[in-house]
Amino acid sequence: MILSSRTQPGDASPPCTLIVSNDRPVAEQLRWLLEEDHRREVQIVESVREAHDAVERAIPEMVFLDCRVMAHGETLTPLIDRLGRRGKHPVPVIAVSETGYVCDWAAVADLIVSGHLQLPLDRGQLSRLLEQELDKSPPPRDRSADTPRVVRGKTIVYKTHTPEMYRMLDDLITVAAHNVTVLLTGETGTGKTTVARLIHELSPRHKSRLLTIACGAIPRELIESELFGHLKGSFTSADRPKLGKFDVVEDGTLLLDEIDVLGASQQTKLLRVIETGEFEPVGSNDTRHSKARIIAASNVDLKHLTERNEFRADLYYRLNTLELHIPPLRQRPRDIVPLALDFIEEFCASHDVRIRHVHPDFLHCLKRYAWPGNVRELKNHVRRAVLFCRGGVLTPDMLAAHFRQTPEPSAADPQREASRNDACRRPLQTIAERVAGQEREILEQSLRENKQNRTATARALGLSRVGLYKKMRRLGMIAPRGGLPEDSP
Repeated sequence: MILSSRTQPGDASPPCTLIVSNDRPVAEQLRWLLEEDHRREVQIVESVREAHDAVERAIPEMVFLDCRVMAHGETLTPLIDRLGRRGKHPVPVIAVSETGYVCDWAAVADLIVSGHLQLPLDRGQLSRLLEQELDKSPPPRDRSADTPRVVRGKTIVYKTHTPEMYRMLDDLITVAAHNVTVLLTGETGTGKTTVARLIHELSPRHKSRLLTIACGAIPRELIESELFGHLKGSFTSADRPKLGKFDVVEDGTLLLDEIDVLGASQQTKLLRVIETGEFEPVGSNDTRHSKARIIAASNVDLKHLTERNEFRADLYYRLNTLELHIPPLRQRPRDIVPLALDFIEEFCASHDVRIRHVHPDFLHCLKRYAWPGNVRELKNHVRRAVLFCRGGVLTPDMLAAHFRQTPEPSAADPQREASRNDACRRPLQTIAERVAGQEREILEQSLRENKQNRTATARALGLSRVGLYKKMRRLGMIAPRGGLPEDSP
């Protein structure tokens, strides 16, 4: 351990600034800047273990943690636990690095780091950092999210740091064990298919098949045939008999995604299957019995559709008896970084890319984005960043342009400028209105980047084309009852 020249062993010194670094020249330079420019008492230790011992003796006023120490395999967990438990407020932690966080502990660092000091050391950067990040009192840290809630299936590990989702996972485990129909709700891309797979893997049917029908991707006139099958000649293109998914899945699990697109007749037949298990293939009078478990999923408010007589009330009330709601990613900010790091590891393996460090600004860009496409969009953008990574360090430059800049109105777009001016004259918006406004900005910019091609825009945002259409309609970007216009060339 190295003590500051102002600190003598045995002295009862006031709270000090703790520097954790095994790079003696960097530590001494940082100590000198802190003492001379900011009149701080400084203590230097060379390892995380020594830092833990120092914090045990006295709570520091702040900690400068050299990220390169972590490259030697030391674990932050005991130190982070001690810093979080001592005192009413967490101790401010400043990360010091050349390239960013080591991937293995980036998730932990993101939870506790107050600021980032880039090497080589710069006097002005240090002063700005202390003024911007440390003059404000850090808020108490919610330690309930430090340890994630994890549910493991056969192939899926579902993990969340969002306490509001813990109850949903408890309910999921309960309903998975019983032969009941489940309704999954949540915006496009929140992971409803993953949750359905987890339910199947935790159920007694886990050895049977899980089949998914994306109802929104099938022409309405063919959905019934897809579900229940048909006889040869039952309609014009039926040149051979076909088994429906209820036959093919046998005693497995059938996921009906975007169930809200079903027509009235199809809803009636689905309700009958849920209630009795009975159905007839198209063109047949032969009643068959399904042993499948049904999981329905929707990214729209079925209750609202019911009130408008666009969805059968009896089917809705039958489905929502056991409903699991998956919040949008913007309401789960603690999950963004852990999810991104999991995707980084996945894509490094699948694309044979080596990434050792993640720059804090890369994570900051992910956290401040609204994520209209939710987890699916996050996964797509992380894949893009991994593919563009050079030198083993993920930086903001590897993300799409709209992550690095706030969209501004074009000078040639007076209508949008007038709308923005009107908004400035209105009273302060609610949180929901602000989120909707940010979503609209993102959609408009993505449409411009893709030359108004909605299929390409949906793909870039991790949305289905139907999901993009619904989101645009909700945000008033297209007529409520208008059809889906053709893509621009």
